[in-house]
Amino acid sequence: MIQRWFGALLAVLAAVIASAPLWLTLPEPSAALRIGHATFSKEDEPPRQIGLPHAQDRPRAQGRYRMAFELADAPAQPLYLFIPMLSYRAVIALDGDTVQDTGTDSLIPGITLGVSALVPLSGRHLAAGRHEIDILLEAPGITPGYLSALYVGTAQQVAPYYRMRIFLFEHTRMMVLACQLLLAIATLMAWLYRPQESLYGWLFLLHGVSTVSYVGLLRDVIPDVFDWLPYALMVNMSSMFILHVIALKINGTKPPLWLCASVAAVPGAGLLVMASGAAPASAMAVGVAAIMVTSPLITAAISAWGALVKKVREAWLLLLPLCFFSLATLHDGAIIAGALDGPILLSLYYRQLLIVAIAVILMRRLGRSLMRVDGANALLKRRLAEREAELRRLHDQERNEAVCRVRSKERHRLTMDLHDGLSGHLASIIAQAERGRSADIERTAREALDDLRLVIHSMDIGDRELVAALSGLRERLEPQLKRLGVALEWSMMRLPDIAGVTPTHALHVMRIVQEAVTNAVRHGPASCISVRGDAGQQGAARIVIENDGIPSAGTGQGGAGVRNMDRRAAILGGAVSIEARTTGTRVTLTLPRRLSDAPTDAGLAVD
Repeated sequence: MIQRWFGALLAVLAAVIASAPLWLTLPEPSAALRIGHATFSKEDEPPRQIGLPHAQDRPRAQGRYRMAFELADAPAQPLYLFIPMLSYRAVIALDGDTVQDTGTDSLIPGITLGVSALVPLSGRHLAAGRHEIDILLEAPGITPGYLSALYVGTAQQVAPYYRMRIFLFEHTRMMVLACQLLLAIATLMAWLYRPQESLYGWLFLLHGVSTVSYVGLLRDVIPDVFDWLPYALMVNMSSMFILHVIALKINGTKPPLWLCASVAAVPGAGLLVMASGAAPASAMAVGVAAIMVTSPLITAAISAWGALVKKVREAWLLLLPLCFFSLATLHDGAIIAGALDGPILLSLYYRQLLIVAIAVILMRRLGRSLMRVDGANALLKRRLAEREAELRRLHDQERNEAVCRVRSKERHRLTMDLHDGLSGHLASIIAQAERGRSADIERTAREALDDLRLVIHSMDIGDRELVAALSGLRERLEPQLKRLGVALEWSMMRLPDIAGVTPTHALHVMRIVQEAVTNAVRHGPASCISVRGDAGQQGAARIVIENDGIPSAGTGQGGAGVRNMDRRAAILGGAVSIEARTTGTRVTLTLPRRLSDAPTDAGLAVD
């Protein structure tokens, strides 16, 4: 409730401020000498007495004003002649001397005519006595000539009022032009980046058409530019139809094609009529003024329909500026028709208020679009977080399942290794026990224990730890071979690094090496065994086991132990070669630099 009251208070305050140009009267210097009567004459009329301010009866006319004032004493300070408002150009003479031509030092935009003048007085113009002021007033525009009351006073008495009017009549108009050009560039860029939003294009067109109101600024480049003011007014008329289109679009209604075509067709037809001379420019100006007065009322009705009937909130933002703009066009129409005195057309200023309201609507739409985008981004982020959480859950589940598969695979491998190694030794122990061979039982039992240790040790091996696994094998083999009187030479310094090593891989390698050493002792009999690692061809890793025993059969021959060596090497992605030499046997295990996941160990025979 408080926010509504606060919003209503702001709306009322904005309405009061916005309506100020319609009812506010600028202050005039009360301490200065006021000149409120003059003799007015035209070429085709005799002189007559008039009161100031005075508006001529028709535009594009010339009139002469003669006024007088008296100074009782010579002033101690310089005096100034202050003219609060005149339209458009005044040639000012004091006591027969031309003291100023306002057409040379004022910015004259064009349609909105109206300037202020401050003329310094000096020399004999400051002497006591009667002084006469002659003003030749030219009004080449579309509004009748206008001259306000005159004031004579010191700088302290009149300068503040002059500066106020300079700010309002010249600087403010230039600020409005600068704002209009800035908004034109902004809407053009927005339209180029969002061509589907045609409202930006219509707003840019409205800015472009409105700039013809400032055609008078080209008077230094085009001397007869004021002859083109009726044509500029005709071009400016298309802005009325553009406002209809914008109001319909804000209401969410598609403008009819005939209305869009009227933006160019109606002003174009008027320009052709004026150029052909079929109708005088003054009559056309009155017709244009009638259209420009009634069109804002139609636009306001369109916005009221959108606000009250269609319940479009944005139409409310446009309705209040349209109401003020309609009042301003009524004011301007009365000035053009001569029913109201004054050279200032207020519609130019209120059009900026209207354009600002449209810009606010566009910014509101942009803000709502960004809010929707932010909401969509938040929704996407939330869904992405949910998906990521789901993926993490599935990943954890898959990892747990993979761990279970690895454990199952290791259990299967352990079972197979125990079956291939330990079960065979136990069977031999049982058979030897039945025959009463105690010495063989002890030997076989030790072999079974070593085999069990080999299997258990392989379970602690990680990636790139094959050399460590082989070192453990060496520690178990060396004491046994020493008891048998067999020398062991061991070197793995030159063995290349092998990646992808798993406990299964390590067990296969150790069993191959163990089988080669066992065969050297059992079938040699060897007195010296050499185990070394080095690099083979194309960067492969090699483990070479040599003995000085009796040369044995090559690969593809021999018992189950040799066949198991071949199968284990194939599982590792490598190969085993057995070479009979004159001084013994050489077993070479060739391995790739990276081992792949080993498949099941099924198919390995029992030695």
